[in-house]
Amino acid sequence: MDTKNIIKNSDPIRHDDLRGLARQPGPAVSFVIPTHRGGPETFTDSQRLRPLLGQARERLAERYPETDAEALLAPVETLANSDRFWQSQCDGLAIYVQPGHARYFRVDRDYLPQVSVGDHPNLRPLLPLVTSDLEFLLLAMSRNKVRLFAADRATITELPLGELPESSDDVEGVSTREPQLQHQSSELSGAHGHGPRDYNVLNGFLQAVGKAIEKRFTGDGRPLVLATVDEYRGAISSYLNNVTLLDDVVSGNPDHLSEVQLHEAAWPIVAKENKKLHDDLVGQVEQALGTGLATNDPALISQDSAAGRVATLVLAERVLEETARAEDLDAAIAHTLINRGVIDVVPELAGGHGVGAVFRY
Repeated sequence: MDTKNIIKNSDPIRHDDLRGLARQPGPAVSFVIPTHRGGPETFTDSQRLRPLLGQARERLAERYPETDAEALLAPVETLANSDRFWQSQCDGLAIYVQPGHARYFRVDRDYLPQVSVGDHPNLRPLLPLVTSDLEFLLLAMSRNKVRLFAADRATITELPLGELPESSDDVEGVSTREPQLQHQSSELSGAHGHGPRDYNVLNGFLQAVGKAIEKRFTGDGRPLVLATVDEYRGAISSYLNNVTLLDDVVSGNPDHLSEVQLHEAAWPIVAKENKKLHDDLVGQVEQALGTGLATNDPALISQDSAAGRVATLVLAERVLEETARAEDLDAAIAHTLINRGVIDVVPELAGGHGVGAVFRY
């Protein structure tokens, strides 16, 4: 499967990536710096990292004197000295090192140079990129061609069709129209100007596509975007009882669209859906307040996240860059991730609060 990077030289980031960092034992050193996609500035980007390395050594010596700082920071030194590495950057770079473990992410987000040293990694700079993303499926179909993709904000990957027909030529049609499609007959046949036999083949094709998608992706969880003529949506949707089909369609025959063009048309539809999910999550926090199952108290959130009680942690954007209680917030984020809780970042929370949490019990 060939994955296309929509954002050049960027690295996709998932909740599981952050969870993996959260699970590593400390001390953790976290770096973020701005970088450049090209031009002479790429030759000086590494110089932004070197002062931060010096700061990291000082803080490690002060807070974790038994840690071998040189061994811990060696992977960062290697990156700093690699001319080739700096020629393939995006807008920002985040680097995490913990004993026996190092990871970096090139991202389309600008940062001020910063280093953090503590028991837990500072994942706050990456959280908006993860929470603004949403994995989705994209089905591009006409009678002549069917293509299936898995995608997110930054990538798109064509998937094997499996049981999906490659085109209507692979389908013989159906001899009896199912009740769900009977009301579509005048719309579909009229829209394409063909007779009963052709409609029968078209009906069979749409039925085969819908049933194959339902069978393959039941329980998958990713929403589905259709790229097709508007008339086909109703027929396909009648077979999708356990797959979330988004209302908006990439309208028209998609055969001439590349993967990148399909992604460009589909992502605004998915981003709109993701905003709804954000709003629902904020609503859950607000509804649970006063019931004993939610709080805006940072101290309580810090305490209960360590006990595994936090199911959902919601952060207002402004707290991501605040230094007050930063280590407590890093700990709450790490514990929530370790205990498989959900984390979201929103522009603001009701009452001007910086954090909100919903408890499991």
